[in-house]
Amino acid sequence: MSSMYTAEFGPNVEQILCQGSRVIRGKVPSQVRAELRAAVKANVLGRLPKDGLKPEVFFNPNNKMSAVERQKREAEYSISCIAKVMARPEDYSLARQALEDKHFG
Repeated sequence: MSSMYTAEFGPNVEQILCQGSRVIRGKVPSQVRAELRAAVKANVLGRLPKDGLKPEVFFNPNNKMSAVERQKREAEYSISCIAKVMARPEDYSLARQALEDKHFG
């Protein structure tokens, strides 16, 4: 197998390897997803699956801890947004704590 930094898996994989990670929040074209999955299968990229409010993250295997932290920050941001919409200002902290307990348990 060649170096993990070659263009063998496409420009999206190269970009993730250079940036360290990429958060997937919505739909991805099937060709791009196929390239990412092939790179994960070949151990060129790592993948953290979507879990509740935690988004899917593809990452450079050398940056797994930062990818885990980024996934956690993204989920906390989602919880914060939901709590602000669902709660009255005085109940915001209680609603946020309930959502955090549910998802980070």
